[in-house]
Formats: sequence, structure tokens, C-alpha cells
Amino acid sequence: MTSGRTVLSTIVERDNLFRLLPAIVALADSEKESLGFWPENSIREAIDRGRLIALSADGCLAGYIHYSGVFPHAKVQQIATSPDWRRQGVASTLIRTLVARLENHGFLSLKAEIAETLAGSLAFYRRNGFVEVMSRKGGATRNRSILVHIRELESDNLFAFADRQRTTDFDLGIKRRSAGEDPLYAFDLNVYFDLVRDRRQSEKARALFGAALSHQIRLTVSDEFALELKRTSNDRSNDPILQMALRLPRLPSVDRERFNALAARIHQIVFVDPGLAAAGTTQSLSDAAHVAHAALSRASAFITRDGTLLAASGILLDHIGIDVISLDEIASLLPDETIPVASTVRAGEGFSFGEASDAELKTYLTLVSAPADLPHEFCNSAAFGTMRLARAIRAGNRLVAVGILLVPQGMQPVARMLVHAREDQTDAGLFADFLIDRLTRDAAITHPTAIELIHIPGQSSVNSVAQSRGYIRARSGAVYQKIALGRPLTIANWADCAAETRRRTGFVLPAKMPTTPLDDTEISLISPGGQVHGYPASQLTDLLSPAIVTWPGISGAIVPIAKTYADELLGTAPQHTFAFMEAKDAAFLARRGYVSAPRNVTLMPVDGPILFYESRRTGGRGAVVAVGRIVDRTLQPKAEISTESQRRLVVDDVDAFSATDDVLITSFDNLLTLPTPVPLRYLKSIGAAGKANLISAVSLPSEKITQILTQGWLRDIG
Repeated sequence: MTSGRTVLSTIVERDNLFRLLPAIVALADSEKESLGFWPENSIREAIDRGRLIALSADGCLAGYIHYSGVFPHAKVQQIATSPDWRRQGVASTLIRTLVARLENHGFLSLKAEIAETLAGSLAFYRRNGFVEVMSRKGGATRNRSILVHIRELESDNLFAFADRQRTTDFDLGIKRRSAGEDPLYAFDLNVYFDLVRDRRQSEKARALFGAALSHQIRLTVSDEFALELKRTSNDRSNDPILQMALRLPRLPSVDRERFNALAARIHQIVFVDPGLAAAGTTQSLSDAAHVAHAALSRASAFITRDGTLLAASGILLDHIGIDVISLDEIASLLPDETIPVASTVRAGEGFSFGEASDAELKTYLTLVSAPADLPHEFCNSAAFGTMRLARAIRAGNRLVAVGILLVPQGMQPVARMLVHAREDQTDAGLFADFLIDRLTRDAAITHPTAIELIHIPGQSSVNSVAQSRGYIRARSGAVYQKIALGRPLTIANWADCAAETRRRTGFVLPAKMPTTPLDDTEISLISPGGQVHGYPASQLTDLLSPAIVTWPGISGAIVPIAKTYADELLGTAPQHTFAFMEAKDAAFLARRGYVSAPRNVTLMPVDGPILFYESRRTGGRGAVVAVGRIVDRTLQPKAEISTESQRRLVVDDVDAFSATDDVLITSFDNLLTLPTPVPLRYLKSIGAAGKANLISAVSLPSEKITQILTQGWLRDIG
């Protein structure tokens, strides 16, 4: 038995960990029955990758923790304590040490998976702040369930992040991905070859690209990707692998001076400083170029199988802000193929949406063990001076999700929102998505509104959706906060919107709309407390959502849509009613999909506005009726539309949308219905109808989009 006064030391340095390697291997071997076999080569790899933390006392191993993950989500792989150190808090100390390390790097969550039969392990993780969120079937051999637990970490909020970025020693304007942005991953040639050739990692590469086709992630390549492949091709004109690669999505162009400076810095960090023989070679310079382009494009991570880059992943995340990950790591985060998906394709079937009584809400919150103070605040329909909306989703006679909005009366109300979805429902994410989007829109239906969304531990679906909708975790951690604008923001109405936002919320936007390119623009925002902070202009839509920010110089598109599709996809029928039991999933998702011909791909700029023209020849009003923000656009074979892509559409058969074997699926969010549809006669008068009166999509400059949105927000355009 060790002494309680012995001082434990944290060991994370590679050389020091290798000194403890024999003890780590021995401890891992002794625990293989409960933890699984962990070979020495894998332990060495974890040390090289900086994914293992050990505690020691007087040079002897007390315990270790092994973790994995892709920024900003991590996972506990193994935790073990040496026999002499058990029941002395070493395991909890390892958890706290890892959490501190992850929070310092800006991670959002830490996951642990525990078999249902391991009562001691379950109690340990729950004591250490982990909350059970779901269960899944384990292996066939032991026939037991695996209980998935999440510990949410204290991630940076909006203003703390901006403050910290200004204090870093090395800053080329790179910003880590905000939670409101969708994941964007760049990959290298090895991953590409795993896809197109029959190799050991091919199955995982195919799973990765399948996830991209189903809109779970975005995959792209750097400019250096094509250059490197051309250098290695023996016959460029007849190389099918090269020709296919040249058609892969590319990272956006970046400033060449910034790129060169960052690539040189990365080469110095990864190859020169460690004294590697590869420093200065064509390959090392190429590797640095790949990572630099991904970093400047604010990619979530760079996927590679290169050992040198993977070994430097920690320092690259700290100093450059880009996560370098392996194919194994990202494949481990993809949805489990064994999870049943039948309910996700029965859009609207088996559940209903409507109001809920105080008694129902109180019963629900009690059953799900919500914090005791929530029913008192949110389940009182007779509260004086407060507008209250109470919504629920039912499966049969059972409530499976609830959403409650409280908007106090006054000049600067702070709306309070509670959304809870049962995590044991396969559609918890859909329910959370719909309720948060619906209630946020309700809050901003007449004025910009400041909103506080209650943070409930273990509500991973709600919390994840909230962050993707621009909600920012407050410093207290008790709530997420945002400003909901609820309308388009253009150069024409910027001053008025800024004034109203300031008056209604105390949140101050610049007096004039920035007109410089977005990549180079940082907006000065003043919080209600009077602090001045810089914020990327390109992320303002997320902060103010639902909103459409039409930046000068950023083009968009106007597209035709048949009335029957518009009624369901956009909800724009003059007397539209939600037939919830009959509607498709797309009617309840904040991000939806529009199908058109592949030739339109160049007309759909990511982050640009998409305006929907309801075609008169299909029985529509012959007017622009709604607008959204383009999130991404992908070409997909008609015969291979993924379940997830189909889920965002309201059409069952895409064959008629193009004359080729492919269709273009354009995903959009921040959908806003125009109070006043803008008719074709006005569109023609400003030259926005194209040559064929909007039979097909038309590209529009920001000036014409501003004119249309200005007219659409008038009550009567004559």
C-alpha cells in the first residue's frame, strides 16, 4: 500500500512515457480480460500520437489513460490503475487530467462506452460527470448491451474564444472551427488510394466517403493534392485515378502570402525542429502544403496515414489550430451501421406534434429526471407578463420530446427556452432539431430577440443541435445564448436592423455593413455588458440565425420549384397546415435539400442565398416565396441517393430532374418565408428572371438579391 502523501506526476512527454513502457505493457496485459488485448505496437503508436497520459510516483507507474477522437470530440479507450494504487483516486485523477487537457485544446465532449454488466465501471464514470445518453448492442459473444456515456466539456464561448485568439503568439488569421459550422475534412493521397484501390484500409475509406455522400461530413482536397498526384502519374492523359481525383471538391483558394508563411511554419515545426532526415525533401514540403491549405480553410481536420504528421498532431493543434487525424480515428466516429434506421425513413409516421398541458409537461420532466427547478419555471401557463408556448412531440400516447418558450414582455426581453428529447428515441436528433428551430423562429417572429436555452447535462442531441444553430455556451455553463434576427440582413436594411437589434437586445452591430471580402473581415461586436469583441463576418449568419446575410459581392441563385414541392419543402402555401403524420422528414429539419440538374452546380455558391421561385405553370403564384442559405451542393447518381440525402428531400423520384444519370442536391438552411411574394413582373423589371423567365436556375449578384429581399419584406409592393 502506497502512502497518501506521495506526490503523483503527470507524464505526457514521449521520452518519459517510453521509459515507463514496460510497466504500461505489463499493466495492459494484466487487464486484457476486462479491457481487451492491447498489443505493444499499438501502445507505442498511442505514445507517438500523444494519446496516452500516465501518472507516476517516484518513477513508478501508478496508472494510465488512453484516448482517441477527432476534434472537438474525444473518447476514452482504456483506463487502468496499478494494483498498489487502486482505491486511492488515481483513476479519477487520470480522468480529471485528461479533461483539463482536452478543455485546454477546446474539445467539446468526452465519450466512454461501458458494458451494462460492469457495475463498478458504470458507477465510476457517473461519479466523474459522465451521463448515459444511449445504449447499443455489444458483440455476439457476450450478448450484452453497451451503455454510451458523455461528459460535456467546458468549451470556449464566443467572446472567450475571440479574446484568446488575440493573445496567441502566432496568428495568421486562422480560427478554429466554431460549433455552428458543419464539419469539413481534407484528406491526402493515401486515403484516396485506400478508396480507389483494394488495400487494407479500403473498407474504412469507403465508409468515410459514404458519410460524405450522406451529408454527415464534407470531404475535400487541397491544391497540393492534385499537384502531388500529377508528379507521380506516368500518363496524365490516360490515368483514370488522376482524372477522377481532379474532379474531387477543392478547398477554397487562400491568400498566397499567408499560405507560404504557414506552410513554412508547419515544415519547421514538423520536420526541421525535430531534426528529421526528411526535412527539406519534396515530400515534406508537400505534406506541409497540404496541412497549411486545410488550416487556412478552417477545416475541422486533415485526414492522413502519414506517421510523421500524425505524431505531430498535438503540436499542430496547439500552434496552428488544425487537427491531424488517422483514417481509423475518423472511421470510429461514423454512425454505427448496426443502429436501426427504419424509423428515420418513415418521415412523420408514428409521432405527432402539438401543444402540451402543464400536467403533461410536469410528468414528462419528472420521468426524465430533469433538474427540479425547471417544472416550476416552465410549467406554469398562468405566469403573469410572459408569452408562453408549450410544444410536445408524441409517439403514440407517450411524450418523447418537449419544447417550451417563455418571452417576457418588455423593451429588452430575454426569452427563456427549454427543449428536452428522450435520448432513447432513434429520432431524438430530429425532434431536437425541429423544436429548437421552431421555437427560435417563434421568439424572433416580430423582433430580434435574445434567447437563453437551458443546458441540461446528458442532452447530447439538444446540445449538439443548439450549437449548430448558433447558440453559444454562456460562461456560467447553465445556458446557451444567441441573438435571433428572424429576417434577411442586407446593405439596404443593415442600419435599421442594427438599431432594432441594439434596442431589443443590447447587442451592438457595426453602424455600417462591411464591404470588404469576408475572409479578411472581422466585425466589432459590443455585448450587452459593453465589451468590444472581434468576430468573423463569415460566421455572422450562425450567430443571428434564423437570418440571411447578403454580403456585397457574394452572389446567389434564384431557382424554380413546383407548387406541390414548395408547399411541403418550404411550408409556403398561403393556408398551409402541418399534416404532421403525412409530412416527410424534410419538413421538420432545419437543413433541407433542393434537387436540380448538374449544370446548376456553378450557380450555387456555398454560403450564398438561394431564392425559391414558385412556378406559375405548376399552379404556383409565379413569385419568389422564400430564401435560404446554401450549405453545400453535391452531385449524386440518381440510382444511389443516400438515405440521409433522401431524408432532406420531399421528392420520391429524382429521375425527372435531369437528363443525365446524376442530379445536383443543394442543401440549405436558415429558411425564411417572404411576407410578400415577389412576382415575376418585378423580377423581370430588374433583370432577375433570366432569358427563360425562370424555367431554370439563374445566378444573381448581391445587388439584385438585395432588391428582391427588400421587396419581399414589404407588406405591399403594389
